[in-house]
Amino acid sequence: MWKVIIVEDETPILDLHARLLESYGPFQIVGRFESPFEALQEIPKLKLDALILDIEMPRMTGLQLAQHLVESGIDLPVIFSTAHQQYAVEAFRVQALDYILKPMTPNIVKQLDKRLQKYYGLKLPPTNKHQLHVQLYGEAFVKIGNQLVKWPTRITEELFYYFLLHEGKPCHKWRIIDDLWTNTEDKRAMSNLYNTIYRMRQLFMELDVPIIFERINDGYVMNTNNSILLVPNDHPDRLLLESKGYLWAYRYF
Repeated sequence: MWKVIIVEDETPILDLHARLLESYGPFQIVGRFESPFEALQEIPKLKLDALILDIEMPRMTGLQLAQHLVESGIDLPVIFSTAHQQYAVEAFRVQALDYILKPMTPNIVKQLDKRLQKYYGLKLPPTNKHQLHVQLYGEAFVKIGNQLVKWPTRITEELFYYFLLHEGKPCHKWRIIDDLWTNTEDKRAMSNLYNTIYRMRQLFMELDVPIIFERINDGYVMNTNNSILLVPNDHPDRLLLESKGYLWAYRYF
């Protein structure tokens, strides 16, 4: 059962979406807000799996609300709802798991359930999933098939290697920030971390690679689900991530 909140300033739409989510999918509405300001105060007190936010609201838009939450350390997938498609690109810059047009339909509810299953790595069938081939020494690379993985940003690639070297171990968010976002202001660094993890989750969903990132207290654990094959290091003189030059990697030498 997915625990979600809805923030929507139009009462009829709020009622309709709550009814559809609970009638046609495994959703439990644990909060309903017509005011984004009230939602901003209450969300940190709730245990949630996702947020459903209207974009066009007076005084504070759904996009602004999502950004405030990220800066406050709230790492949750966001589903934006709106009557206009023009916000789609901007929405996906703020950890948007999905972007739906109002009003919601039963079919959309079922699609949201599937998106959350993939996001959280649930119900992953053992077949037809892809594997990554990773070389860590010398000229480091990550391939799927014969093609290099196209990372959305350089820091996304770096964070992947960071988690891989800590596979199965909790990585505290402030330790990650100290290692990868040194000398960056705290709120900005936290926002960068959450957005980078979001990009990785989206990338592996698109590649159909069952790598998931679990939140553990104030950190994360990466679970590869046996989807990574490490290329053996046949040259002892090659250094770990030698071609990347990541300063934090030197502690592994």
